[in-house]
Amino acid sequence: MPALPRPVGRPRDPALDVAILAAALELLGEGGMETCALDAVARRAGVGKATIYRRWPSKDDLVRDAFGSTAPELLPAEDQGSLVGDAVGVLAALAAALRAPRARAWRRTVPALGPDSPLLPGLPTGPVGDWTGAVDGVVARAEQRGEVGPGTFPPLALRAACAVLVERWLTGQDLDEATETALLTELQSVLLRPHLRG
Repeated sequence: MPALPRPVGRPRDPALDVAILAAALELLGEGGMETCALDAVARRAGVGKATIYRRWPSKDDLVRDAFGSTAPELLPAEDQGSLVGDAVGVLAALAAALRAPRARAWRRTVPALGPDSPLLPGLPTGPVGDWTGAVDGVVARAEQRGEVGPGTFPPLALRAACAVLVERWLTGQDLDEATETALLTELQSVLLRPHLRG
């Protein structure tokens, strides 16, 4: 007896995937794995739980995909023409990355997982990307422009500025734009300007 053709169902709506993943990421950012119950995700996304289960067999799978659904943090690549301009670009990009939903979700989720959690291998290593490489690029360009002598500007100064932002983020302190502007102004005067020639 020949096999019966499978009934054609409604095609999968990619907009639902986006809504579900965004809802999961928001809930992770609000309270980690505890607040990211599938019932709550379904309510937030405006879908039924069955819609979620058809796409993701487990909550861990949904969480992995939620983290993977957002683009990694972009590092500023353009030369701003000065050490201060480049450094401010790196610091501003880092602050923006730390305010992003993915960073909030990471901060609430990953530290609470045990070291043997099966979820860890599929998650990003953190929200800050390769900031060390970005800092080294800032220093190299400043040396090429002659703003600082070769080897005279300590990259640690700019890394320390990045660390101030990350420390505020890790401890849950505000990183709004007003705070960012105040920090950038202070960091420029304390850590950057003393090293400039002339």
